Amino acid sequence: MWVLRVVLAYVLAVVVATVLGAVAHTQFVLARLTGLGVDISLGERLSTTLHDIVGMAPLFGAIVGAGFIVALSAGALVFKLAGVQRTLIYTVAGAVSLGVTLLVMNFIFEITAIAGARSTLGFLAQMAAGAIGGLTFAKALPAR
Repeated sequence: MWVLRVVLAYVLAVVVATVLGAVAHTQFVLARLTGLGVDISLGERLSTTLHDIVGMAPLFGAIVGAGFIVALSAGALVFKLAGVQRTLIYTVAGAVSLGVTLLVMNFIFEITAIAGARSTLGFLAQMAAGAIGGLTFAKALPAR
């Protein structure tokens, strides 16, 4: 039963980070368009955000999921060794996961694959999405 709860906490964390990362991506791209003089209504902003969440979820979710397997496993090891600050450890692990994932994708593809992460603030927003995903994992994870 405990393993099932860990898996559910992981899936929830990946979903949260993926959705927040997609939302951040969309808003940073739309902000750049607005900065170029493109008028974007609230309705267009909302529909574009929903479209990007649905469109990005399969591939971006798989990428986030792969990164989270490594990062949250490392976080579990750190927690086992340290024995304290479980919430902080998983929050930092989630943030680092998204940051490293974006840097690795940039190295491999020689382009920032998530357009919304091309600025420093956009990159930090993706890391924040990862941090909230890691926090979600920590809060949903059963105590043992």
